[in-house]
Amino acid sequence: MTWDALVVGGGPAGSATAARLAADGWRVLLLDRAEFPRRKPCGECVNPAGVEALRRLGVLDTVLASGAAPLDGWRIAAGDEASFVGRFPDGVRGLGVPRERLDALLLDHARAAGVEVRTGIKVSDLLRDADDRVRGVAAGGEEIPARIVVGADGLRSVVLRRLGLLARPPRLRKLALTAHVRGLDGLRGCGQLRARGRGCVGVAEVGGGLANVTVVVPGARAEEVSGDRAGYFDAMLRRYGLDGAARVDDVLATGPFDYPARRAVADGALLVGDAAGYYDPFTGQGIYRALRGAELAAGTIGAALRARDTSAAALMPYHHAHRRAFADGERLQRIVEAFVSRPALLRWAAGRFTRRPALGDAIIRATGDVRPPRSLLRPGLVAQLVL
Repeated sequence: MTWDALVVGGGPAGSATAARLAADGWRVLLLDRAEFPRRKPCGECVNPAGVEALRRLGVLDTVLASGAAPLDGWRIAAGDEASFVGRFPDGVRGLGVPRERLDALLLDHARAAGVEVRTGIKVSDLLRDADDRVRGVAAGGEEIPARIVVGADGLRSVVLRRLGLLARPPRLRKLALTAHVRGLDGLRGCGQLRARGRGCVGVAEVGGGLANVTVVVPGARAEEVSGDRAGYFDAMLRRYGLDGAARVDDVLATGPFDYPARRAVADGALLVGDAAGYYDPFTGQGIYRALRGAELAAGTIGAALRARDTSAAALMPYHHAHRRAFADGERLQRIVEAFVSRPALLRWAAGRFTRRPALGDAIIRATGDVRPPRSLLRPGLVAQLVL
């Protein structure tokens, strides 16, 4: 059988895209090399825009019932010298939820929508016709034909590489170490980013008395992690003042980051989520981008299937919509990265934000996709920052 759509990857981007297509009546197959539930290295925060995307998908009540923790804002600390708090507006919240749980719930939702899900199957290559159009995948020792292939297979996407759309090797040479801990009191729905030197650690509640701790390791110190990432992670808990934290599971690692795609479409194929381009999102932007990208992708794919035209030209509306939706956010991510990785800049900004709370609220609302990044250019906010 030739599937209408074959989705590679069962994370939020893949599951949401597949569920939306199946709900519209298309025959959809989803493949993932892992068995679910499975842990995933991630900060495990869904920003407020991501929460609304879960609502539109029809799974928010299920996620809330699973024990997700509310997230009302972030505290940013620059060493021991300055810190500020940025809050989301009243009635607007993000969520902290383990990816092991979130991804399994989204995959179950895709199954319920009519998606055929096959896990434990690795996609090794793309199938192409005589005109070099993608016509399916090679996976698990068989060839599986499809009218369109959706690459939702994450940071090191096989589909992205087989399409030849990776723009360049990553330049943001750093690692992230992630684990769950118990014993951190006083978070009270507020995530924390603590910076020291060129490294930082992010902390957020994820429900059930657990918090996610993500330690960001500068590229120059990556060798210190090799061979004993658990030991490095535990040492960083002490260094960043998290002495009361007791790690409850293994330390996962990911990185380096910064994988830009030249474009998000090709003849017979489309990229969504991290596979469509990645640059170190903060405060839950990664999951929001996956869910919002799935909405955009499903609309374009449905139109292309109905028109019986899955060429790159027919899929370009998705590419353009993707750029419009996320380009400003990516620019903001680069600015935030520039401050977080430069201690003097972050201390200066934290000092300004401490004296002017509206600035902290504005930056957290922009990074949380509650307000567009361009809202930071309002004359009043700029004046508070520079004067």
